[in-house]
Amino acid sequence: MHKSNIIGVLFLVFSMLASMVTASQDSERDPIDLAKAISITFEKVAEKISPSLVTIQSKKEVQVKRGDSFRPRDINLGLGSGLIITQDGHIVTNAHVVDQADDVAVSLSDGTTIVAEIIGADPKTDIALLKVNQKDFVPASLGDSDQLRVGQFVIAAGNPFGLSASITSGIVSAIGRSNVGITDYENFIQTDASINQGNSGGPLVNLDGDVIGINTAMLGRNGNIGIGFAIPINLVKDIVNDLTDDGEVTRGFLGVRISELNNNFSNDLKIKYGIFVSTVYKDSPASSAGIQPRDVITHLNGIPAKELSKFRFDVASFLPGEEVILTILREGSRMDIKVELGSL
Repeated sequence: MHKSNIIGVLFLVFSMLASMVTASQDSERDPIDLAKAISITFEKVAEKISPSLVTIQSKKEVQVKRGDSFRPRDINLGLGSGLIITQDGHIVTNAHVVDQADDVAVSLSDGTTIVAEIIGADPKTDIALLKVNQKDFVPASLGDSDQLRVGQFVIAAGNPFGLSASITSGIVSAIGRSNVGITDYENFIQTDASINQGNSGGPLVNLDGDVIGINTAMLGRNGNIGIGFAIPINLVKDIVNDLTDDGEVTRGFLGVRISELNNNFSNDLKIKYGIFVSTVYKDSPASSAGIQPRDVITHLNGIPAKELSKFRFDVASFLPGEEVILTILREGSRMDIKVELGSL
């Protein structure tokens, strides 16, 4: 055998032996030590995220009739959580936390309470951006939600029922969850980490302490049942950028009324999925591109169009003026149509 081949074989053998020794050592580790190591990880995450957590209190002024006259009175709309994302005081939370609020106050991790301004809100994704006139904050580290995998450990942080800096742990139960009925555009992270009343607007964090989502809702009217939802942080970043620019969010617009194919129609067309176009609005981007009623959209830029909510979400994710390719089925013929999206 050639000398270089012998060296290669020896290296492979030694590598395998080293791996076996490491595996053996891991299997012999005290379970208590392993549990302590996991506990230390959670402690470090809590220490990292806590300075960036805030409690949000919103109030609305209403006119109350007393005798023959009306007098202004402040009513509390409720409590929520928020997350500091810049050193100069930008805070992200849920839109429903500050909806209809005239006054918003933010309680910091040191107990200080200061007035916040609403920069903008996007109810369609349930994201709002606030600003406080103070600097030198410790902003949260924002991660990459596209790297999430089902089964990963996560931590939900917030101020449920006004209990500041509370954390719960769980796993990622699902990603890309839609058809939940919470917002117009849904692409949720589902988790079994407890998300309770007051957690709305708080972060969902990975074991590196990086924020990968903003908690928005739980399923179940009588308390947490292990099904909570968070908005992916990559979507939040896009919304925040728009709100920072002018307080509004712009989305791609196609200009059609659509629905998912029912089983009978899909069987007749001999296709497994697609988005049925029932109406094309006059002078819309779809109309200008030549989309017609009764067309079936099967792909968007080569990606199968299987779910109505995801298709709407994907179209809205493009900027106005961008071009997309729709693959459609029309009277048995398949064709690609280029559409320049409008503004929604």
